[in-house]
Amino acid sequence: MDETEDLIRLSGRALVAQMCEAPGFELQMTRNCVLGLTSEPLADFNMLILGADPDAVAFLDRSVARANERRLPLLVTMSPNVAKALAPAAARLGLTAVGTAPLMVLRAGTVVRQGRPCRITRALGPELVRVAGDLVSAGFEAPRDVVARCMDVGITETAGVETYIAWDDDEPMSVVSVTPTGNTVGVSAMATPPEHQRKGMGRALLTHVIEDYRSRGAQRFHLTATEAGLPLYSSVGFETIAELSVWVLEHTHPASS
Repeated sequence: MDETEDLIRLSGRALVAQMCEAPGFELQMTRNCVLGLTSEPLADFNMLILGADPDAVAFLDRSVARANERRLPLLVTMSPNVAKALAPAAARLGLTAVGTAPLMVLRAGTVVRQGRPCRITRALGPELVRVAGDLVSAGFEAPRDVVARCMDVGITETAGVETYIAWDDDEPMSVVSVTPTGNTVGVSAMATPPEHQRKGMGRALLTHVIEDYRSRGAQRFHLTATEAGLPLYSSVGFETIAELSVWVLEHTHPASS
């Protein structure tokens, strides 16, 4: 299978694992396309991932119709293998193209230089889950109540997502979530609040998690990078294998289920 499509599929599964406990969560899937909606009127919490699928155009139509029905905004990412074919349909449906996002991979054998020493803990239990949510909220400038409803609720010992916190003495500094599938690990929701950036804590956390999962047999790590995170990921050893097209459907009306 094409590696880009394989990782897009895994990203869709990670989306489900991360958001499935959110209020109003709604899921629609085909083999290579995933729609995940919540009750939140923010595009970052209502996502559509479109991979190479013979039903991709129809799936896009149905997804936008459902988002419009619920009066929800939608963040859409498309595989480069279907982006050109889907662009006319996306424009017809009222979506706005907002650029691209790098799909990045770190492969087995890539030497990763460890970051500064720090204490790393897994976020388990109400107190540490709250700390992780605080970091995500501050790092992404997302409303704390929304993060609590959509992300905190999914941080459990048995969930498919594991979340880790880096500390400087007793102060939490950075957070990241990972979704392991076989020997491949997805990296997401990596956040360091502005006041803690450029101190090496994000690198320390990420490299620690990579080393830990490699010791458990992980061979490959993947993520979709933001512009802010791209320099860190590149310096750690991630390489861009595809540029995903990103579109947004805006909605200003209150969400409804």
